[in-house]
Amino acid sequence: MLKRVLILIPLLLLILVGLFFLLRPASTPESAPTPESATDGSQENTFDLAIAQGSMTPSEITLDEGDQVRFRITSDSPLEFHLHGYDLEAEVEPGEPGELAFEATITGRFEIENEETREELGTLLVQPR
Repeated sequence: MLKRVLILIPLLLLILVGLFFLLRPASTPESAPTPESATDGSQENTFDLAIAQGSMTPSEITLDEGDQVRFRITSDSPLEFHLHGYDLEAEVEPGEPGELAFEATITGRFEIENEETREELGTLLVQPR
């Protein structure tokens, strides 16, 4: 039984990763933020986040609940970008930007950190609609 579980878990993770890459929206070449109105009043926002010497620019991002969000992340050193509250992560290497897309469904103030060093990089604020 344990052997079956140990085989099924990596298989399910592989399927989920494949679905993520298959179903995620295509990136836009515009600089951020770039709000676009949606039919339900929410917006699509793209933010270009630059991380240099442990600091993120911009350091605070404000959104409305229900907005579609895309972070395009560049860094001068390797890091694991982690958004608390949403528990989302992206691996970022110098010269190889990372990307993180999600819907802002949870309101509040959320820390963005380098998961490897536990350094806080910035804050995401999602306001109720």
